Amino acid sequence: MTIQLYLDHRSGSCRRVMAVAKHLSLDLEEVFVDLLAGGTQTEDFLALNPAAMVPVMTHDRPEGSKLVLTEAAAIMIYLCEQHPGQTLWPATDDRIEVLKWMFWAAEHFRPPAPVYFEEKFIAPLMGGQENGPRLAEAERQVERHAPVLDAHLSGRDYVVGETVTLADYDLAAALSQMSRSHVPYDRYPNIMRWAAHLEQTNAAWRDTGMLLNSRMSQVA
Repeated sequence: MTIQLYLDHRSGSCRRVMAVAKHLSLDLEEVFVDLLAGGTQTEDFLALNPAAMVPVMTHDRPEGSKLVLTEAAAIMIYLCEQHPGQTLWPATDDRIEVLKWMFWAAEHFRPPAPVYFEEKFIAPLMGGQENGPRLAEAERQVERHAPVLDAHLSGRDYVVGETVTLADYDLAAALSQMSRSHVPYDRYPNIMRWAAHLEQTNAAWRDTGMLLNSRMSQVA
């Protein structure tokens, strides 16, 4: 029942999947795909995911079939559903709230983060220049949507309920490269307090963040 995860630890989306795997103490095989070296553009990888994105999960299931699953959120949910009794994907009315925030993150909260990372970190790394209009639009998106989460987190340690769920990992992934991208989520005190609490109290999130930063330190 082998699970393989194709990933680059420098990716926030890969971080959220690995946090789930660590939280659930899963034994899976990691296959490193170097994003900066074009690892998602190889023929073998494109056969797994024509969209040329990580993470990708493959699962050799007991009945003999092989599942290939793309999209971090889908992988996170799948891993949880293989482990009854876990609380990241709650079997209560909170589940629909978790799903709501995961959809909201994908539509509204996370999209500005990779724009800032590409323009503030990758472009200079590759000898290019920032795309000012693109950054300005990303900033407008932060200013429009981040206050929604900031208000929701007032008086809360977690996005849904009284313990960590997939919603926390899914949303917090957007902050993974803040020190390099300078995406302005730090204007929102409740978001920053929640993110700090997650780093301080959740070993899976803290460990994956340390690994991400260690791998990023090797980038010229």
